[in-house]
This record gives sequence, structure tokens and C-alpha cells, in this order.
Amino acid sequence: MEFVVLVVLVLVIMGVKIVKPQQALVVLRLGKISRVLREWINFTIPFIERTIKQRLSMTNLDVRVDGITRDNVKTTVELNVIFRVKNDDKAIADSLFSVDDTIKVIRAMVEEQLRAKIYVFEHDEIFGKRNEIGDEIKIILAQKLQEFGMELDSVQVKDIVLDPKVVEAMNNVIASEKNKLAVIKNAEAQKQSDILKAEADKQVKLLLWEGMALQREAIAKGFKQSIEEIKASDNNLRGEKILDFLLASSRIETLEKIGYTNNSKVIFVNENLEGKMASMISEAQK
Repeated sequence: MEFVVLVVLVLVIMGVKIVKPQQALVVLRLGKISRVLREWINFTIPFIERTIKQRLSMTNLDVRVDGITRDNVKTTVELNVIFRVKNDDKAIADSLFSVDDTIKVIRAMVEEQLRAKIYVFEHDEIFGKRNEIGDEIKIILAQKLQEFGMELDSVQVKDIVLDPKVVEAMNNVIASEKNKLAVIKNAEAQKQSDILKAEADKQVKLLLWEGMALQREAIAKGFKQSIEEIKASDNNLRGEKILDFLLASSRIETLEKIGYTNNSKVIFVNENLEGKMASMISEAQK
């Protein structure tokens, strides 16, 4: 009796199946799918039923594919595919028995689609097509995974790598373009600087000429006023004599100011200049 109790106890213990969170157990009874066990304590019939575990949490699958672009440049694209088994009994069973190696099949599908997609683009535009590549592969892959009882969460393009020689050539082109732009900008800056300098010089000369014109006008007005005052004192004096007298007076005044300066020297190119000046003054006073 004790032996029978012991045997029953052992069989019960053998039949107990504890299912953890994010897991499911598919029960096979004599090789045929019987049911799916969920999270909690479950019981099976020892020797008659056996179980196969399936994980329900997300699975990350990294896929690296070498392809050729439309302009014959070797390109490597790295993808991250995130998927999981759908949480219903039929999908769980299909995920275990529809294919022998689910991961291998998914990888092969992604590689095939990705190589075909790489060939659509040229090497200099593929970097801007990350989202397009990921979205298209996601649509095709999602349809296939449903047949295996799975659902796709996302497809992310992790990296795109071109042939190193092509990358070096592209960098050289970019550097050359940047140097060209720098030269153009410097030339434009120099041009603007020259224009501003020319405008400034023009303005300075204009102001200088205006100043000189005003100065000449003031001098002319002064001479005119002086001539009128001298004529008022003696109507017999001619304008030419009066003007010569004023010029001589101006020269004498200038010489006088120079004489006040230490170590100053005056050189007369015309030896008779002083005599002529004195003569003019004398004649003007008659």
C-alpha cells in the first residue's frame, strides 16, 4: 500500500509543471498537440504527455548584410529586428511547429529583402534612406511572421558602411568643396572690403574738395571785402593794384608767423621777391 502511495506521489510530482511569466508550454499527448499551459501551476500526465516551452517576450535579432548599390559600390547594412510570439494558443503552437528554425528563416528573409533594397539606391543617397529601408522590410517581414505565429515590433537600421576607399574619395570631394567655398567667401569678403574702402576714400576726397572749395570761397570773399574797403578810402586805386597789395600783405604776414618759430628757415627762390613786394606796397599806398 505504501508502495502504491509512493508511486502515485512520484507521478503527481512528475506531472506538475510550473510556467513562469512570459512563457508558455505546449502539451503533446502521444505526439499530438493537446493544449497550451499558461503562467501558474499546471498538471500533465507523466509518460503520456510531454511539454515544449516557448518564450513570449521580445526577441532581438541582429542582421548584417553585405550588398551592392546600383552604382556598384559594396555596402554593409546592419539591422536590428525585434519580434515576439503572438500570445494566443494557435500562434504559440505554430511558432514551434511551422518551421524547424524560426531564427534562421527570419534571418534569411531579412537578408534577401535587404540585398534587393540596397541595389535600388546609389551609394551617395543610401544614407538618407534609413527609414525607407526599415519601413519596407518591416512591411514584408510582418506579413511573413504572421504565418509563423509571430508579430513584428520594429525594424531598425543600426548602421550603413560603405567601402573604405569610396568613403575616402567622398571625404576628399567634400573637403575640396569646402575649400572652394572658403576661397569664394574670402574673395567675396575682400571684394566687399575693397568696395567699402573705395567708398570711404571717395567720401574723404569729396569732403576734402568741399572743404577746399569752401576755403577758396572764404578767401575770395575776404579779398573782395578788403578790396571794397580799400576802394572806399581811395576811388582812384584800381582793383589789380589793390589785389597785388593784399597778396603782398598776406606773404609778409606769413613770413612774420614763420619768424616766430625757432630754427625756421625761409628760402626765396626769386631774389627780387622782397623788392617787388615792397614796391607793390609802396605803389598801393600812393
